[in-house]
Amino acid sequence: MISETALDPAGTRGASRTTHLLAACLVIVLWGGSYAVTRAAVQEIPPLLLAFLRFAVASALLWPVVRRRCPGVRLHRTDRWAALGLGTTGVALYFVFENFGLKHTTASHGALIIATIPLITAVVEALVRRQPLRPGTLLGLVVALVGVGVIVGGPGAGGASLLGDLLMLGAVGSWVAYTFIAHRLGSRYPNLWVTQAAMVGGALTLAPLAAAEWAASPALPPPSPAAWVALLYLAVLCSALGYLLWNAAIPALGVSVTSNLIYGIPLVGVLSGVLFLGEPFTAGTAAGGALILAGVYGASRPAPAPPSG
Repeated sequence: MISETALDPAGTRGASRTTHLLAACLVIVLWGGSYAVTRAAVQEIPPLLLAFLRFAVASALLWPVVRRRCPGVRLHRTDRWAALGLGTTGVALYFVFENFGLKHTTASHGALIIATIPLITAVVEALVRRQPLRPGTLLGLVVALVGVGVIVGGPGAGGASLLGDLLMLGAVGSWVAYTFIAHRLGSRYPNLWVTQAAMVGGALTLAPLAAAEWAASPALPPPSPAAWVALLYLAVLCSALGYLLWNAAIPALGVSVTSNLIYGIPLVGVLSGVLFLGEPFTAGTAAGGALILAGVYGASRPAPAPPSG
């Protein structure tokens, strides 16, 4: 999703590998906790408005960094539709599905379903390239889908529902589409610039939707201070700071290390839902989550090298 050639936007090329590793782990904690924070926030702030405000604030914070680190970068006219698709799929549609999904399901269910993204992306890539799936990928897909079925088909304990889980699957599909568009643009523009373009495009796409949602909503009480803190957490820590630290960590640690750290996101998501929202950790959630993580991990392992000689 983020290339090896990502910029070091924080200017930390001289920082130690350990510093980058700790920063990347902090990002994993922030991103994993975003499911519980979003679920709490959408109870007070309408989902579309929350998504718009999150990326409007994050875009404003990243703008001066992008201008300083990516001077002279301009969007070519042949890439305008791709850039529009980037913000539409990876920000607008993804967070429409996720925010509405987390309004109707638990943070635990949401985090575990989102964990299937790398696997679904690999399957779609193989289909697009008309390549046969490796046996390991196919087996991982089956195992992970069984895990999703266990979660989606289980009892809706603690606020989980079939509707919410299906909306989270919509978020998975949106991010898979975004990945392919980002791969195309990432080969032609700096990664940090592409990230900012996605945020700006998503915020612009969400603006009229959020306005319509606000106009159609019944009079709502003003959000509590906790809801505003949740919004700042999502915009400042998860979106702006999270992407800055993550983009700096990738060239320092390598794609393999940072990709493996991604497995911590659903674990943090489940834990934060249980600890901070009081969500039940049922046997079905545990079994489904174990199957999803096992399937994704098994499918991501490289194929064994052929015997030499």
